This record gives sequence, C-alpha cells and structure tokens, in this order.
Amino acid sequence: MGRRPPSMSRKEFLKKSSSALLAAGFVGSEASGADTPRGARPETRSLGRTGLRIFPIGFGATRTMEPSLVRAAAEAGMNFFDTGRSYSGGRNEEMVGEALAGRRREVVVQSKLELRLPPGSGAGPAPAELRRVTGEMGRSLEASLKALRTDCIDILLIHNATDPELAHHEAVRAFFAGAKEAGKIRAHGFSSHGNQIAMLRAAARENFYDVVMIPYNHKGSYVHSNSGRSDAWNQAELEAAMGQARERGIGVVAMKTCSGGPRPPAGGGKPDFTSALRWILERGRVDGMAVAMANFQQIREDLVACT
Repeated sequence: MGRRPPSMSRKEFLKKSSSALLAAGFVGSEASGADTPRGARPETRSLGRTGLRIFPIGFGATRTMEPSLVRAAAEAGMNFFDTGRSYSGGRNEEMVGEALAGRRREVVVQSKLELRLPPGSGAGPAPAELRRVTGEMGRSLEASLKALRTDCIDILLIHNATDPELAHHEAVRAFFAGAKEAGKIRAHGFSSHGNQIAMLRAAARENFYDVVMIPYNHKGSYVHSNSGRSDAWNQAELEAAMGQARERGIGVVAMKTCSGGPRPPAGGGKPDFTSALRWILERGRVDGMAVAMANFQQIREDLVACT
C-alpha cells in the first residue's frame, strides 16, 4: 500500500507539527510557532525491560535517504529511529548516523544484522558454519557502529528471523551476550516478517531477547509496496503471543503498520493512515512502532496519530 506523495515543505511541517504536539500537551508553549520545536518533551513509553524510553511512533528510515527527514522527525519530538545494515547496502545507516550527529544521547537507534543460516538449521549446524556466521555478525556489528557514528547501538536485531530454534542457538546467544558485555549494544532481539506467532511464543518461553519487532496492523495482513511480499495472521493469536512476550518484560515493536492500508476514523469519514496508527495505539498491545516515512507529509500524519 503506497502513501500519498510529498506535499509539504520542511518549514511548514515543523510549524504544523509543533502546533499539533502543543495541542496534545506533548511540547511546551515555547515551541509553538517556532521553526524548530527542539524544546519538545514528548510523552515516551518504557520499551520492556531495556531501560529505554521511546516515543510511541518511531521513524522507520527504510524508504528515505534524506537526512533532512530524519532531522525533522527528531526536531518534532520523535526519539526512536529504525534502520538496518542491509538497507541500501549500508548507506541507510550512514544517512541516519549523519542526520543524528550531535543528538546521539537524545535518541534511541535500532539497527539489524543478518543471521545467514538457512531456516531449519536448528541445533544442527556444523561448528565451522557457526563460526562463519557469528564472524559475519561481528563484522556487521562493527560496520554498523562505524556507519551510525556511535560506539554503542541501543537495539540490535536479527533481521527477519523465522526459525525459533536457530534464533535461540547457543552460538547466537553467545554473540549477543558478548556484544552487550562489551558495551557495543544495549538491547538485543529480532524482527520477524513471517512465522511471528511462533517466534513470539519462543521469545516468551526462552526469555533471552529484549525486543521483538513484528508486523501488526488493523487489517491483520500486509502487502509490501516495494517487494510485493505478503503475509496474514490470526489477530487474536498474535495479540495473545504479544501479551505473553510483554508479560516477560520483552519490548514489542510493531512494523508494517501502514501496509494494511488506511482505516476510517472512529467517527466516520474517509479512511486515512493516521487512523490506522491510532488503532494500534488504542489497542495497547505494543510498546511502540517503527513506521516507514518517506516525506514530510507522512511524518506529520503519523505524528497527528498521537494527538
């Protein structure tokens, strides 16, 4: 599902977004009407047991290479930014690192790496294969740290994990435990584009990972607007699994939040993406969400969901 094209300048976005957040009580009056609402104090939420607090709507950087969009989101009050090593061959991380230079202590940065063993490998990979894979993970982490211009990534996820046994393999656990002990990451977890119910249940059962990111929207399905990849799920079963994970202190982050399409506002009217995000917030099943944003208009309509 595509969202409408850009129709707003940066200056207009910042002024309107500051006014919207002021009306909602998220920012002080000194920010109203200003070009840059940097005095913003948005309402944040605890992300599970991580000790991190995030604005409920985070900036998904996957669909932009414009640092001005990342800066505008930060200036409007967002403090959670999602990227990944595989996005644009690492250039997306570089863009995010450039955009957030000077703000590192104000924001929560989440990135991802690949676990390059085929699904079904489970507990059986050969030791040499495991050394190869964890070596690749270590090199990926070092590349991400350099690209993001930081010595510690707040949240590091396995990208698109689908095999619960593989994700919880002792060698993979050892990699994350070592990265955390070395101070290179603060929290660890996985994203899952499919098989997410089984992955959530395993996360709750094993209670090793700090954060999980899974598709969740009002439709209970999605079609990726770029790749055409699709998935559908049983909403009740997914929400139950999300609840189990959160009960164990695991932070749950939603993705594919707009890929289910627009939703009619509560009082009726034309379906929109702001209402789609409000549905997620009102359900109260997640700690936050990473929403892909590609222009100032999309940032604004996503911010308005919090008002």
